[in-house]
Order: sequence, then C-alpha cells, then structure tokens
Amino acid sequence: PLPPPPPPPQTLAPKGRAGNYTNADDILLCNTWLQVSRDPSVGGDQSRDAYWGRMKEHFDIHNVSGIDRFERSLRSRWSTINSDCQRWAACQKAVDK
Repeated sequence: PLPPPPPPPQTLAPKGRAGNYTNADDILLCNTWLQVSRDPSVGGDQSRDAYWGRMKEHFDIHNVSGIDRFERSLRSRWSTINSDCQRWAACQKAVDK
C-alpha cells in the first residue's frame, strides 16, 4: 500500500484588524503623546512623519498587550481621543462660567 499523502501546507489567515483599543491602550497612547510632544530635545520643529514615527516607537516599546498597532491606527485613535477631550473641555468651560 502507498503511504498517505502529506498534509497540505498550513497557510496563515490574513491579519485583518487588530481589534478595538482597550482603556489600557488609550492610557498608553495618551502617555505616549505626553512624552513625545513635551520632549524638549526635539521640540515642535519635527515633521508629521517624524512625530508619528516617534509616537509609534514609544508606544511599541511600552505596549504590553501584544497587539501591534499601525502608525495610521494610532493617528486615528489619537484623533478620536483628542476630539473627545476638546469637547469635554468646552463643556467644562461652559459649566465654569
């Protein structure tokens, strides 16, 4: 009798979305923004690409979730967080009047 054929090679499923950001991810992104944007050695004279490259680098170093986030994803999430913070600050200002 002939031996059974070898199993087909395993293929990896496409990576797809990384999933929703957790509260811990959001806190890390906010802390990353604080560290990168307030770094006096660089200042505000950096290009957008350089800035977000540094954001991703800092986020990756401190990320313990094991989920790799693309730079574009970090920018998008930061935009959402920043918008929400600005809206909250406007409400707080209206209450304080």
